[in-house]
Amino acid sequence: MSTNQSNSVIGKLAIFGTSGFAYEVADVAVSMGIEKIILLTNEKDFDNVDERFEVLHESEVSNLVEQGYQFAMGIGEPELREKVFNKFNDLEYPNLIHKNASLGYGQRELINKSQGNVITAGVAMTNNIQLGNFCIFNLLSTVGHDCIIEDFVSVMPSVNISGNVKLEKGAYLGVGATILQGQLDDKLTIGEGTVVGAASLVRKSVPSYKIVVGSPAKILKDISK
Repeated sequence: MSTNQSNSVIGKLAIFGTSGFAYEVADVAVSMGIEKIILLTNEKDFDNVDERFEVLHESEVSNLVEQGYQFAMGIGEPELREKVFNKFNDLEYPNLIHKNASLGYGQRELINKSQGNVITAGVAMTNNIQLGNFCIFNLLSTVGHDCIIEDFVSVMPSVNISGNVKLEKGAYLGVGATILQGQLDDKLTIGEGTVVGAASLVRKSVPSYKIVVGSPAKILKDISK
């Protein structure tokens, strides 16, 4: 996946989605000083204005590009984010980082190598974290040193990810989950598309496309296609 990350000031932002998370992404944008924010929907029937932000149909994307808009994903589900990106893969997706997020030494520079990530209020990232594209890190989640996080990963509120962990593409970590420490040359890995249930404690690597729950986490279901 190529990146078109821009380090320029974001003046106008259009957010795909109208769910509660889309409004949380708008909160991040507001904290960054972005003044013009709209939401985008693919629904045919919708209210074009609520008390907070204007809502437009995604068929207006080309017009928004001409007006200088950049874009963000206000979608929590990894598969849906990827689907939207595949449909609109030539847009400019800056990283959105809440002013109250904490980033370790050199971490912002690493994040700037990627695109489309959303880092909300209270998130703490230490250092040497390799970050993919279009990941979300929700409220008060933490990421330890030397982690590798691939594209379209979703980290829900209050998740704690220890050092030397690898999250493969599309992994989803439920609210309050804890991922214990791996080794520098043998990272604890959450496989592609795997879902970790809320409040679960993961002590060892998990294969791709599983649902794991509990403390310690055990495989509940295979979700491979």
